[in-house]
Amino acid sequence: MTQISRNPIHKDVYYSIRDDFLWVLGAIRSQSEAKDFFYDFFTKTERVMLAKRLAIALMIQKEYSYEDIHFILHVSTSTINRVGNWLDKGGEGVKRILEKLIHEEKMEVFWDKVNRALDKISKLRK
Repeated sequence: MTQISRNPIHKDVYYSIRDDFLWVLGAIRSQSEAKDFFYDFFTKTERVMLAKRLAIALMIQKEYSYEDIHFILHVSTSTINRVGNWLDKGGEGVKRILEKLIHEEKMEVFWDKVNRALDKISKLRK
C-alpha cells in the first residue's frame, strides 16, 4: 500500500511541489515519454494502483456491475465504492479524459479482454 508521511508539510510547500508535478505532467509530449516517466517515477505498487483506479473508473462509466469489476480487477468493493463516489461527487477532469479514452480504438482490445473474462467467470458461476 502506498504510504504518506504523517508529518504534514506547509501548505505553500505542498502547492509549490504540486504545481511542479502538474507542470511535469503537462510537459510530457509523447506516449513514449509518458511511459518512461511512469515506469521511472512510480513504484510497481503505485503503477498497479493507478492503473486499477483508472480501470475501475472506466468500467463504472461503461456501467459494468461492481461485482464484475471486483472479479476482473481483483479489487475490493470498498475500493470500487470509493472510486464510484469520487466520480459521482465531481471528478469532472477525470470524466472528460475517460470519455476520450472510451472512444479510443485501442480500448477495444481492453474491452474485448474484459468481456471474455466476464464470459469465463459467468460460466464458472453456473
